[in-house]
Amino acid sequence: MSPAAGLRRRLARLTLAPDGKPRPSAPFGRGPLAAKLLGRVIMASSAAGGRLPAGVAHGVAQIGGTLEWAARPDKRRRLAENLSHAVARPPEDPAVRRLVRREVVNEARRSADLLWALLRPEEVLATTRIDGAENVREAAARGKGVVLAGLHVGGWEVATVIPKAVVPVRTTALVTDDWLAWAVSGLRLQNGLGTLYDSEPTSRALELLRRGEALLLLCDYAKLGMRTYPVRLLDGVAELPAGAVTLARLAGSPILPFAVLPLAPRRWRVLVEPPIEPPSRRGGEEAELQVAQELADRFTELLRDHADHWAAVYPMSWHGGAERGE
Repeated sequence: MSPAAGLRRRLARLTLAPDGKPRPSAPFGRGPLAAKLLGRVIMASSAAGGRLPAGVAHGVAQIGGTLEWAARPDKRRRLAENLSHAVARPPEDPAVRRLVRREVVNEARRSADLLWALLRPEEVLATTRIDGAENVREAAARGKGVVLAGLHVGGWEVATVIPKAVVPVRTTALVTDDWLAWAVSGLRLQNGLGTLYDSEPTSRALELLRRGEALLLLCDYAKLGMRTYPVRLLDGVAELPAGAVTLARLAGSPILPFAVLPLAPRRWRVLVEPPIEPPSRRGGEEAELQVAQELADRFTELLRDHADHWAAVYPMSWHGGAERGE
């Protein structure tokens, strides 16, 4: 192979996503090459920010989060539309505005801890409190696979190293097929967490569960065209993705709600709740809806206690607000 041909091949590899396939439909500036550059930026930031004392890192994060809150009205609006349901008040209510500001600042703090976690995964393991590890061990022992169902609450990315230490079977995260996921895919793999893109066939996810493995999903964001179920959530009815309960029904897997919550700077708590039994295989959508509501009830308890850590910056479909009389 000539030097020129070798160079072309290396350059071609830079345009491939981590699964070795191109993404020609990726938005300009957010393709595989941009993801590789972003990944390098993240690692460089981790090398610097992860070495800062916790108090300093969180002090800088508070300033940065406050500036972001002030500079991004669209983000404030989207957060207000969703977080308002956690306190049963209109989006323009002062209490909701304060809640939105706290969440944006908390997001910056989570990012600061993520940089530390990438640099010092052994410290994450040593300092993270894990509640409910027995639930995932018992569920995995059934051999039917485990559906780990969470929300964009707290910092599951911070605790990427935890599943390898706590879950007794291989764990794969179902993630959005975009440049952000591509940028950190290597870091997830390095910590023993597999990646499955939401653009891949459902059969891939079912295959993992039927092998007795664990599948981690975040269940509060439904992309356009995704099948959903209307469930009571907080003070209204929300359309939440059907994927977790459908996969559980088809594979016979228990569903374990989980959350990764901050206790203090660089101190986290992983909560794995007792399992929700999968819908009856022959129950169809009616059985799935019943289990989806049980899962939403668990989510409601979590969100009411930790609304200021809910990164609900995505559009959600709500039907009224029961406690607000809408």
